[in-house]
Amino acid sequence: MPDLNVEQQLVIQDIKTKFSWSIIIRYVVAIISAILLFVSGYSGSISGTGIYLILYLFSYNIFANLIVFFKKHFSLLQIVVLGWLFQLLDLVSITFLIYITGWLESPYWFLYLVLIILSGFGVFSYYSISVLIIAFISTCFYLGLLFAAYFKFLPVYGPDFRLTPQELLLSIYNKAVFASIAFFLLAITIYYFSKLLNQQREELTARNLKLTVALEKMKDVDRLKDEFVATASHELRTPLSVIRENVALIKDGITGSVNEKQLQLLISTHANIDRLAGILNNLLDVSKIESHLFNLNRQPCDLCQIAKCSIDFMTINAQKKNITLKLTCPQKSINLIDQEQISRVFINLIDNAIKYSPDNTVINISIEDNPTQSQVSIEDQSNGIASEDLPKLFERFVHIRKDTNAAAEGSGLGLSICKGIIELHGGKIWAESKLGVGNKFIFTLPKIGE
Repeated sequence: MPDLNVEQQLVIQDIKTKFSWSIIIRYVVAIISAILLFVSGYSGSISGTGIYLILYLFSYNIFANLIVFFKKHFSLLQIVVLGWLFQLLDLVSITFLIYITGWLESPYWFLYLVLIILSGFGVFSYYSISVLIIAFISTCFYLGLLFAAYFKFLPVYGPDFRLTPQELLLSIYNKAVFASIAFFLLAITIYYFSKLLNQQREELTARNLKLTVALEKMKDVDRLKDEFVATASHELRTPLSVIRENVALIKDGITGSVNEKQLQLLISTHANIDRLAGILNNLLDVSKIESHLFNLNRQPCDLCQIAKCSIDFMTINAQKKNITLKLTCPQKSINLIDQEQISRVFINLIDNAIKYSPDNTVINISIEDNPTQSQVSIEDQSNGIASEDLPKLFERFVHIRKDTNAAAEGSGLGLSICKGIIELHGGKIWAESKLGVGNKFIFTLPKIGE
């Protein structure tokens, strides 16, 4: 039922938008008509009737404008009835325009046909049957004018009615047949095509509804998965901490002496427990970022100082491969940031650069300080990443680079977390790469006050 209500609201909004546009078009038509009437220099009764017609058009259009302005919410029935009402008033305007400009010889009689076409294709009406209703009313109005002229209920305008009553009756008959056939042949044709369009629209609406339901189910599944990951990660941390402490006690000989082989196994176990704890922490952070529960402790910090500390932290890893970490930055670059989390981004990106860079190479870390933002780039000399793989880099659990120089693959969460942290700060992060040349990871951070 909620989906049907949403669909109905979309239909109402669509008709209301078309209704608003028709109001603007009527104003334009009325203004142009007034200008043309003034410039043409019509005299006598035709001029007076033309002025009344323009005033009539203005009056009901202002009424329509007031309704749309003051009534913000419509039901489907209300907006459809309102649309049909103003189509009827448009038909009256067109009828009298034809009446004062030459009947069937009038250059404006085709406006009936235009309104039929617009109604049939849903420009002014939502339902296909409206095209036949408009055609019927148009025919009645036109024939009514002809017979009103014959019985002298209305004064006769136009060159064809300087005739005897018998000639006038024959003219009315011929024009009646022509007008009726023209209106209804066109209306039936348009009705057929509009029905086809409506069938397509209904099919698309049904498919869209199915897709919406499927999407909601997928969102529920994704939410349950995230909740499971977050809960499992949280629940695993406590027993893992106990295991880590127990292994540490045994490794340190607190519970008794251990031989060399046992010590090596305990050291390896301790290291893998730490690695598993890191993965669990990353899973929790990803869950918090996606749930918008990741809190930042923002303070004015020097980005250059954070970069220097991160480089010092990673120097030992770089020295193992004889890699030089080179920093280029201004004296200061003050930003309103969470120092711990931005340091985490630096360390993750530098660690990846070291991991995938060949020995005896240089990693360039540079900071550009601009009035509105700071831009950081970390450029290595690795084998590079294929252009088609670049968009996948910051997705969760994605492993793309298979460099032979690289250490063991990680959890595939590091870059996803970096992206989340930078975007929470209001910045952007992306990667540039050339195969055989290297990678360049870039992120920006807004300045204080932005």
